[in-house]
Amino acid sequence: MDKTKGASRGRNPASCQRSARKAARARGLPGAKQGDLGEAAFVYKAVSLGLVVAKPYGNMHRYDFIVDGGSGLWRVQVKACATFLDGFYKVRICRRKDGVPIAYTASEIDFVLACIVPEQTWYVVPVREVVGRTSLSFRPKGFPRLDRHAHYR
Repeated sequence: MDKTKGASRGRNPASCQRSARKAARARGLPGAKQGDLGEAAFVYKAVSLGLVVAKPYGNMHRYDFIVDGGSGLWRVQVKACATFLDGFYKVRICRRKDGVPIAYTASEIDFVLACIVPEQTWYVVPVREVVGRTSLSFRPKGFPRLDRHAHYR
C-alpha cells in the first residue's frame, strides 16, 4: 500500500497536538494553573492535619514540598488531575526532559500525592508504586470496582 505524502505513522501531527492543548485549555484550567491549585490545596490540607510543610527554593528539585510529620522528613511531589477519560482519572506522574516523559526514582521523591480535582479526593502513593511508571489511573468515588490504588485514598 502506498502512503500518501506527509501521512502520519501513527502519531498526531504537531498541528493536531496544539489544537488538542487549546481545546483542553478551553474546557478548564491550563495545566500550570491546575498544578498551582493542586499545590495550594495540598498545603491547606497538610497544615490542617498538623503537618509542617516547606517549599524548597527554586525549581531544580524533583519534589514540590518537604513534609515533616514528626517522625521524619518526606519529599513530596504533588500532581493534580481533572480529566476523566475511559472510566479513569489518568494522572501523569513523571517529569519531562526535552519533551520525553521520565519516571521518578526512589532517590528523587518519597511520595506522590495525586489530587483528583472534581472528586476533591487525595491519593498518597508511596514511591515504590510509581518507580518506572509515567502515569497512574484512578476510578471515581462510588465506582463498583475499585482501582488498584484505592487503598491509598
